[in-house]
Amino acid sequence: MSLFLPPLRPNLEAALRDVTSTNVRARSAAAEALGDAREGERDRARAALEKLASDAEPEIRVMALAGLGRIGDPAALDAVLPRFDDEIGTVREVAVIAAAQLRDPRALPRIRRAMADERPEVRFQAVISLAELEGEDARVALFAALVDDDAHVRANAAIALATLEADEPTADRLAKLLKDPDATVRLEVALALAKHGDARAAKELGRHLDDDRAFEAIEAIAALGARDRADDLAKVARAFLKPLEVKAAAAAALARLGDPRGVAVLRDIARAFRSDGRTYVAEAIGMLGLVELTDELVALAERPRGADLGIVVVSLGKLLPQRPELRATIERLAQRDDDVGAKARALLS
Repeated sequence: MSLFLPPLRPNLEAALRDVTSTNVRARSAAAEALGDAREGERDRARAALEKLASDAEPEIRVMALAGLGRIGDPAALDAVLPRFDDEIGTVREVAVIAAAQLRDPRALPRIRRAMADERPEVRFQAVISLAELEGEDARVALFAALVDDDAHVRANAAIALATLEADEPTADRLAKLLKDPDATVRLEVALALAKHGDARAAKELGRHLDDDRAFEAIEAIAALGARDRADDLAKVARAFLKPLEVKAAAAAALARLGDPRGVAVLRDIARAFRSDGRTYVAEAIGMLGLVELTDELVALAERPRGADLGIVVVSLGKLLPQRPELRATIERLAQRDDDVGAKARALLS
């Protein structure tokens, strides 16, 4: 066995013992294990994590605070709040997150003060934590965060506002940030607006079809029903060098918008030599009820070629009411002695 392998995660008794170990790796493993304590063990685990929340090692403080957040016992708040002023930025961030996870209103004054903290990483986490704890009552404070000097804070404010009920004043404030100098802020604002069905998001979403957030932008465009962005989606769907899954997502969005170019691309990907993308296509066929692609779905059921057969079966079931002839294919799959067969038999029952 390699000497460089990390230690096995200890059980509860071992983790409790290792809280006072002089070995940093042992305390670290203990903090991780204690945060996942089962019902009936959590009181003891919480008490141990409270000790580790002030450990000399920043990494262990982070893990202990994260564990306290997962346990979710408000009694841990007194151990969490002091870490808002920790000398290490990551510890401060995780402390703010944990305070919100504890769901204790006693944390609200500190989180509200954190919204005005001079350290941007604290404000960044406070924005989301305030929204989680206060809900609608956080709206005014989140409006202020939309004009924060730090782009990450502005982006998080948009994300937080997207979790609240949509209203016109909020949408108008968000829309002003569609001209923000930071691309991430603009995207988060567009996603927030799209979540609330605001068509002003569409143009900005179209600018993110070539970056690492393409899937989110594609889905948001489809959810908006933004047919004026169909050509942008078609360009992605037909791009030669794009990953097939991205092309499939763009094609599915086109199909959702009622554009026949989407169905054509999904058919091509289902038949393509490369296997990546076929599972996405199989799922899209069922989700969108694309009976035009019934033959492609049956072909995948007979020869998956990399497609997830379980997803193929689910999609067959969704098309079955419109295509009764699919019953024969499902009956054949029902003869399998595995999860696929079980899913197929459930469809026939």
